Amino acid sequence: MKVVILAIVLYLACISVFGQNPSKTDLKYKPKNLDEAILQLEKLHHDTTKRNILRMTEDQFGLRSHFGMGTWMRNNWRLWGGGKLAKYFNSIGIFHPDDMSGIVLTSYYRHLKGQDRALENQVKYYQNYWKESKEHFERLKTDTSYQRKIQRNLDSLKKADIKKSVNR
Repeated sequence: MKVVILAIVLYLACISVFGQNPSKTDLKYKPKNLDEAILQLEKLHHDTTKRNILRMTEDQFGLRSHFGMGTWMRNNWRLWGGGKLAKYFNSIGIFHPDDMSGIVLTSYYRHLKGQDRALENQVKYYQNYWKESKEHFERLKTDTSYQRKIQRNLDSLKKADIKKSVNR
């Protein structure tokens, strides 16, 4: 029941945020690749919404869209559940649904701006992120000097936060 309510709330949020009334067919369609995903977003968004998107920077659009439109894509296009679009992304080396929706959002923004998607660079960005993350956690398991360095950084951040809250 909670899932149904959440889906309805997200649907209504998407409609109110992006200002349209997409057809049921458009809402049910599940793209098979990045080109289809961008075309589908083109259909779903009203011209006013597209103009509003163009007023944002790429980073602003990505941040503002991740939980609204991004969540909608991840859930409705089955990026979590191994849908066709997820399989497309898996085939190009992207495995996390947040990364998939991030690439779609960035590519859509660049499409609206008339810019090159630079898909290879986007893929490399996420692959490097996961590689560095894995290396970091592996190093934390075995390298005590690295552990101490990370702990010192965390301690200094905590001290700065305490100092900041005291000075308020």
